[in-house]
Amino acid sequence: MKHKIIQFLKRFWAPLCLILIIILAFYIRVDGYNWPYLRNIDSYSFLRAMDDIASNDGILPQNDNLVRSPLGMIRSFDVHPYEYFGAYSFMISRIFSQEIQIWQFLIYFPAFVASLIAIPMYFIGKKLYDKKAGLLIAFFTVFEASLMARSLAGDPDNDGFVLLVPMVLMAVFVYAYKSIENDKKFNRKFFAYTFLLAALFCLWSVTWIGYWYVVWLVSGFMVMKFIFYAVRDRSIKQSLISLKHIMTSYVIVIVILFFFISSVYSVGRFVYTFRGPFEFQEIKGEEKLIFPNVYVSVAELQQSGGTREIISRTSTVQGMGILLSPFFLMIYCLLYLLYSFVKKRQHIDTLMLLFIWFVGPFIATTVAVRFSILFTAPMAIGSGILLSKFIRLAVGEDKKIED
Repeated sequence: MKHKIIQFLKRFWAPLCLILIIILAFYIRVDGYNWPYLRNIDSYSFLRAMDDIASNDGILPQNDNLVRSPLGMIRSFDVHPYEYFGAYSFMISRIFSQEIQIWQFLIYFPAFVASLIAIPMYFIGKKLYDKKAGLLIAFFTVFEASLMARSLAGDPDNDGFVLLVPMVLMAVFVYAYKSIENDKKFNRKFFAYTFLLAALFCLWSVTWIGYWYVVWLVSGFMVMKFIFYAVRDRSIKQSLISLKHIMTSYVIVIVILFFFISSVYSVGRFVYTFRGPFEFQEIKGEEKLIFPNVYVSVAELQQSGGTREIISRTSTVQGMGILLSPFFLMIYCLLYLLYSFVKKRQHIDTLMLLFIWFVGPFIATTVAVRFSILFTAPMAIGSGILLSKFIRLAVGEDKKIED
């Protein structure tokens, strides 16, 4: 019996550790919350939308009767995946507990959503490096200070969902990329991954107005990969031939995304996908506006300052200790991956993806403080890979740094 338990643990240690991380992330977020109300005004805004869906046979009513009294107003046309996810989750929970009220359910819901982020992060790390890196990345992500603060019990804002969806998308992208590049065939797996990616991109495009950052992340990675092949082969034509399968998949995804966004919103909204980083800087402008622009005074939309301020904001330690902060661990990881590529020609995909994942949030954070949360994923990935490397060296799995 003892031998069977040991064999079971050796075989399933990674999934068991991942489950433990998820449970711990959930527990820490809900522990000690004993108030009979939610945390803030935004929480009640989401509560009302979810309650409207749950009370209206699973459909969000077109008319909102509680604004612009006495007639109310027609809700602006939009897709509300987070509100529907919360409402249907509540409706499912009512099957097991008829007594639970929606405000009680929403105490635990944001903690549950944020805890689930560990799953895609584990698979991203596992595919980019190894299982240990995956677990470390999952741990660092769900316990990152800014994400913790935005996904505590009783605060059902959409921050957790806004990070969960793109991380699922990126996990599928990493697996799709690795599979398509390894097979280099237009087979069933190619089309399955391509259409799954397209579906996730479409879901993401209606989840958050800043959805463009993942499109830019993937597009930037594809451009870097093309340039790398062109320099290596000294031929643009050969580079296109080498990347024809993944490029074809990328084009199919963008075409599907174009038709989806154009049909749900407009062609202009699709153009915004590529102009988003430039247009967002105008969000605090007051030109051609009849009323004052409230975004001018929103704290989260203020500029974060220069490089020093960004590093300080994304680090929980100061002084000399900041050199061991997640931000600097990410920098060290980039240097390690570059060194490994120079010495052994390995980890180039991980290096390029992490680099573009670092540059994007860095530029975005110079525009507004709120975007510092986008550093959560690259900092966790960099820290997880670097610490996993140290573990591999310590236990003898790797003999040299470049291995």
